[in-house]
Amino acid sequence: MCASSPDAYPPCMIVSRRKLLVTGGGLLAASCGPQTNQTLPALISAGRVSDLATGTLRAIAGMGVAVGRDARGIYALSVICTHAGCDMSVDGAVSASSIDCACHGSVFDGLGDVLRGPASAPLPHLLVTEDAAGGLTIHADQSVPSTTRLPA
Repeated sequence: MCASSPDAYPPCMIVSRRKLLVTGGGLLAASCGPQTNQTLPALISAGRVSDLATGTLRAIAGMGVAVGRDARGIYALSVICTHAGCDMSVDGAVSASSIDCACHGSVFDGLGDVLRGPASAPLPHLLVTEDAAGGLTIHADQSVPSTTRLPA
């Protein structure tokens, strides 16, 4: 229990409701807010072609990208939410059927098209290449049309 005298233990600390809301809101925003200044590395290793089954989309954890394979081939896309910049590989869920943002509730389909806002722009597709050993590299600094595929 708080003692009323300033010399008593434990001391009273009077915090206004406004100060509590402002301070608490700032802490909440700092801990789970959008990462709008996030920059993706130019080149991101994405595993091997042989490990990517048709009908899958796999996030590269903490890298802000995902690599997928459909009937037309292999593709890559950013999983940085177009609403507020949250990395959905960290704050969300990525699968071939949907990409969900835990920050504000946006939902994209497995090709990055918006299914539910607040996001209004689709996720950008990125160039993906294969080396001679079958290793995949996502070129996060090179956007491509959403129809672009690496033949597999």
